[in-house]
Amino acid sequence: MSKMRNRYIATIGEHEFDLGLNRRDNDYEIEYNGSRYEVIVDKLTSNRFLFKVNDTVSEININRSNGSVNVFLDGRELDVHVERYNLAELRKKAGTATDGPEDKTVKAPMPGMVLSIAVKPGDNVKKGATLLIIEAMKMENMIKAQYDGVVHEVFIEAGQAVDKNDKLMELE
Repeated sequence: MSKMRNRYIATIGEHEFDLGLNRRDNDYEIEYNGSRYEVIVDKLTSNRFLFKVNDTVSEININRSNGSVNVFLDGRELDVHVERYNLAELRKKAGTATDGPEDKTVKAPMPGMVLSIAVKPGDNVKKGATLLIIEAMKMENMIKAQYDGVVHEVFIEAGQAVDKNDKLMELE
């Protein structure tokens, strides 16, 4: 990687991305895998942004919680963990890399209506398994497990309206 001012490790699922980042006002230059991308960011609301990457424009909803970033892009939900490169490498060498978030509470990423719940307390879930479905803006959004665990408690019911960041369930 060439001389980028800030270097990060972004983790999405089981994949790690080594990124370089330079910021200039609302513009960013990102280097990944030997390629450079010009990114222009326009803030639409507190958590909704318009990203222009080279010539591609996307509207993105971003929620931050416990060092992770929940991103809604093109109807897909991605949980992204971003950490400074040096800290990520230090954790790996020290053997303290984490397998899951310390906060085991699953929260609503947006306001909506709970359509269905796929699990109950005591169920074992694997990373990527659908926990429930929330309808928001006439789209069905599957909320998936971010790590393996056991459902400890479910706080909502099918048909219930939820607000952003409402507690949905807790895993252990």
